[in-house]
Amino acid sequence: MELNRKNSIFIVILVAVLTIVFGIYAAKVSVHDNISSYVPKDDPDKVIYDEVADTFGLNGMILTAVKYDDVYKHFPEIYKLTEELKKLDVVDNVISPVNAPRISTTEDGDISVGNLESTFDFSSIKSYSPEELKNELKNDDMIKGKFISDNEKSVLFAIGLKKDVEEKSAGLKVENVFKDAGVDYYIFGTAIANREIEEIVKDNLLKLIPIVLILVMAVLYFSYKNIAGVLLPIISVLLADIWTVGIMELLGIDFNITTSAVPIAVVGIGTAYSIHIISKYYEELHKGISAEKAVNETLKHVGTAVVLSALTTIAGFLSLLTADLTPVWQLGIFTSLGIALALLMATIFVPAMLLIFKPKSKVTLSEDGESPFLRNFTDKIVHHRAITLSIIAILVLFTTFYIPKIKSDMQIENFMSDKTQMVKSSKFLRNNYGGNDYIFVDLVAKGDNTFRDFYFNRSIRDISLFAKNYDVISQISNIGDVVANLTEGFTGVKYIPGSNAAMEQDYMMIEGSEGIDKILSAEKNEGISQMMVNTKSFNKVKILENDLRKYINDYIYTDYNTEEFDVGNPEHIKAFEHELKQFIAARNGTYTEEVLNTMLKARKADINEIISGMDKTMILNLFNNYLAEYGEETIDMNTFNAYLKDPKSVDEYISEYYEYFVYDYEPTLKALYVENTLKSLNTGLKENYIKELSQYVNDEEVVIPGGNKKLLVRVTGIPVLTNKVNDMVFDNQKESMMLAYALVFILFAIQMHSVVLGILALIPITLTIIVNFGIMGLTGISLNAATVTIASITIGTGIDYTIHYLTRFKKEYRLTKDKFKAAIRTSATSGRAILINSLAVILGFATFIFSEIGMLSQFGILTATAMLVAPILTLTIFPILMTMLNENLLNKFSKESLLKRKLKMEEEKA
Repeated sequence: MELNRKNSIFIVILVAVLTIVFGIYAAKVSVHDNISSYVPKDDPDKVIYDEVADTFGLNGMILTAVKYDDVYKHFPEIYKLTEELKKLDVVDNVISPVNAPRISTTEDGDISVGNLESTFDFSSIKSYSPEELKNELKNDDMIKGKFISDNEKSVLFAIGLKKDVEEKSAGLKVENVFKDAGVDYYIFGTAIANREIEEIVKDNLLKLIPIVLILVMAVLYFSYKNIAGVLLPIISVLLADIWTVGIMELLGIDFNITTSAVPIAVVGIGTAYSIHIISKYYEELHKGISAEKAVNETLKHVGTAVVLSALTTIAGFLSLLTADLTPVWQLGIFTSLGIALALLMATIFVPAMLLIFKPKSKVTLSEDGESPFLRNFTDKIVHHRAITLSIIAILVLFTTFYIPKIKSDMQIENFMSDKTQMVKSSKFLRNNYGGNDYIFVDLVAKGDNTFRDFYFNRSIRDISLFAKNYDVISQISNIGDVVANLTEGFTGVKYIPGSNAAMEQDYMMIEGSEGIDKILSAEKNEGISQMMVNTKSFNKVKILENDLRKYINDYIYTDYNTEEFDVGNPEHIKAFEHELKQFIAARNGTYTEEVLNTMLKARKADINEIISGMDKTMILNLFNNYLAEYGEETIDMNTFNAYLKDPKSVDEYISEYYEYFVYDYEPTLKALYVENTLKSLNTGLKENYIKELSQYVNDEEVVIPGGNKKLLVRVTGIPVLTNKVNDMVFDNQKESMMLAYALVFILFAIQMHSVVLGILALIPITLTIIVNFGIMGLTGISLNAATVTIASITIGTGIDYTIHYLTRFKKEYRLTKDKFKAAIRTSATSGRAILINSLAVILGFATFIFSEIGMLSQFGILTATAMLVAPILTLTIFPILMTMLNENLLNKFSKESLLKRKLKMEEEKA
């Protein structure tokens, strides 16, 4: 159907009505960005994270550090903030120095699991002694370093939001508590970051869209020198943007950092289609025909090329559907949609407007409609092919060397300005608490197992201490450490008893304590180790994650039974040795067989035999402490030596008490013997770890592999998902690029009726991709959710220039049968539209350079570079390639399709 004024007016009215409808929805679109949402919901790592997050309330965790001159003088204020936060209807739990679980000892020596608010009165500054509080916490590693910074100038609040609350508004309520209190705070978390990211993205769109419009309009004005040539391409892409964003809102899709690029990308790419339509329209007008005929001739001659150009670009973006990353495939879908709508506007709306308003061209062309500059430039290229190709080869080889240096980075913080709240807060947390996020190791007891099992608790402590060997880990909280601290309160040694009966007694004191539910779910038989991690270097975090998984696979039993330890049972000895290896490996030590032999010797030998080989002064001191506990007089070394030689030579009470002492202190004496022996061995363990390991000599039970006690161990957390995303970025890059190549090749080969030309068409874009990857490695630009799309964009968009070039070349060669003249004529005519198009696209994507989000800024640099290199290579390589092809291939390539020839014959008959 040919366009006329009547149906053109109808098209414009219809587009206007639909734009109003989509515009209403577009105005409602919002922004949401969360690294956990990047991973598909059914991904195993995402499933694990969601399960653990639901159990322990991790989804909306907000960390807030508050600065003080001296924290101990501000505990009434800290207490008040804690209570105010608890009252919020969006908050599930709050842990602060006031209510964090800790092990305390009364003046009478009673041990309990409690918190500071149960020990001190924080109602006012006069109700407690700051100095006494400071002394109380001096050696409390459950509070100091975790909730109070080492410099004692700040405290940390860990705030968990309720499940299914609207995170951004909930985060605002939490932040307002600190803001209203007038304290100096640093707040960090997904709920907080999302709100700030939304503001940044919206500000970016409001800032970048006008910039891209101004830049593209400037190019269009200098190209066409009239209002129609400027406004029509801009209006067409704005309409496409409104429709696209409106459809996103109708489908319930929010913007994220990556998809915020869609409207600007559509402007940058979509203008090309209107540019080619308008350029051909003015070229037709230059022949002296009417505007109506010029419009219909334009659609007849370049309509197919424009459609194919759009289809290949859409194919490039749709190749991103292979991506597992949610924002990447969303970018692919909605940019493809925007381009399709831009094509619709270029081939329907723009021609309708041209026909209605009939604009005239003010561009100076030669008599044949050529650009003199491009004609001369191409003439030199085709007659100096060797020099041109050598220059291109040197450029490509140089950039190739830098490709292996490309790294992936999906840490959003690394792409934000230092002025943003999330970056400032993250830095403060790293500097004062050693980290800004958490890795969680989740242990689930199944079958006949229970969280009270001693091996369950030893395993979670061992895994945690293994992680502590890495400098990216600062503080750790887990139920195993609580048990070890509680045992230290009773025995003076931090360790987990090797007896389930002893564990039952410990847990009677632990369960129900405030804050314990953040690391232990008694209902689900599940516990986690919270490991604060410094995410500044994700390479180190990745190494930690991999090594953690290896340690778990190598040492932790996933099914076992516990039996009473029989030192004469070889199976028990072997199982006990495994526990020793698990302990030592976790603490970065070296296991030797002497460790096991020392333990077995102490277990088998008579206690008096062991004592005879120990330091007498140490034994005497222990015995005197024992006598003092029962109100008896202590003895000196001479009396002690006399007793050891002849028990009857001293007072009877000494002999009686010594027998009781040996009986009561046998576990302690055996542990001391083992400790002193281990110190002489080359285990590489710290002294406190040797002391802890020595307690294993008194284990009453041993862990036998294979059994009905099941233990599921999983590593998760946002850093784990971020590492997952980093890996997916590389995989997605390869998959999407290969699919883009395949789709573009098929479409191009079909259109050009030539497999050879389909292959040749990929040469300029392949070289462009190589140059782009080289620039990434050279400049340190990372592969991320935005830059991973560039290869596909380059393939889909870069091929446009080839399509327009070869479409025009076919026509020129049919007319002249001279490949040199056809190549030069093609560059001099279509080359001008290609350059205008590329300049508009370059400036469109270069707009991202001004973005406050580094990821988008990098995206802008690389895409603009690709859009600069691609047309240059097209206008240099293709004139050379076309003049190198033989006549037979060119004749076959330049033939019109049967359908076109049939239509032409019918027109001639008419």
